[in-house]
Amino acid sequence: MADQPELESLTDETLARRVGRGDDAAFRFLLNRHLQPLRTYLALRAPVPDLIDEVAHEAFVFAYRHLQDFNTGSMQAWLRSIAQNILRDRLKAYARESVKQERYAEQMRWEMALANVDKPIRDEAEHLEHCLEKLRHSQREILELRYEQQLTSEEIAQRTGRSTLAVRTLLMRLRQQLRQCIQIHQEKATA
Repeated sequence: MADQPELESLTDETLARRVGRGDDAAFRFLLNRHLQPLRTYLALRAPVPDLIDEVAHEAFVFAYRHLQDFNTGSMQAWLRSIAQNILRDRLKAYARESVKQERYAEQMRWEMALANVDKPIRDEAEHLEHCLEKLRHSQREILELRYEQQLTSEEIAQRTGRSTLAVRTLLMRLRQQLRQCIQIHQEKATA
């Protein structure tokens, strides 16, 4: 078994050959020599901290399995290249997954909107019908002239013998009254 001072003097190439012959201490030394610089490299590129350790781990596993492909120079550049490829693949996969999830969410929003598009209108129409029945005949007549016959406030005033201001005030009060009545019915229906 090799001791620490002996391993420190060895190049990455020599250590890689020793790992290839089964020297686990040489691999541990390579790991210790290159782990922190690789983590620093990844920390400057990874968008989330969780990826730093995951990608560094994967890079060392890949390097160990493909150590025969390492030939010359510093292992740091080789490990960075491996880590960069792994990180790029992870980010692409994340982007694809994000797009899929966003498309799915958009599809679900459309489906829910289509499923519920008629229901609230029907409910509100039923509530409005009940609220209109509670009004006096003269009040319903004013609303009919305005909203069914599309008459202006001035035209309604002429037909009913009221002032334009009185018609506008009455229409405003009736709309408020109907809005409150519908709201009460909706609250009762959801309770």
